[in-house]
Amino acid sequence: MHSTHLKGLIGEYEFITLFLKRRYSVLKPINPNSSYDLVIEKNNRFQKIQIKYLTPTKNGVLRVELERPKGKIDLYKNRGVDAMGVYDSTNHNFYLIPIRNLRHKSEIWIRVNSSSKHQKKNINFAKKYSL
Repeated sequence: MHSTHLKGLIGEYEFITLFLKRRYSVLKPINPNSSYDLVIEKNNRFQKIQIKYLTPTKNGVLRVELERPKGKIDLYKNRGVDAMGVYDSTNHNFYLIPIRNLRHKSEIWIRVNSSSKHQKKNINFAKKYSL
């Protein structure tokens, strides 16, 4: 099992590889305490992205925390982050969730598998954010 720090690095570099293959320019802040992990640019459009390395629960759900670790600092949306990049380490999938969709929330749950009861109402399906 990887340490939390190593998981974060793996998630970041998986996203960097994906964006480079898609011909984005990728910038990484020098300060490791920045509120975002990457800045991507394509066609003069810049986005600041906070990356999360996550493993789905047994029920096929990813829980994305929208606060800085230990809740000492504001939500990412209040710190200039444009999107949350979620790396699903089990299925090797990538999701980009715009912060503007996450007002008044401290976390979001996204479903990577169908629910066991085939429920669709009030389910936040990951494919909506898939890259």
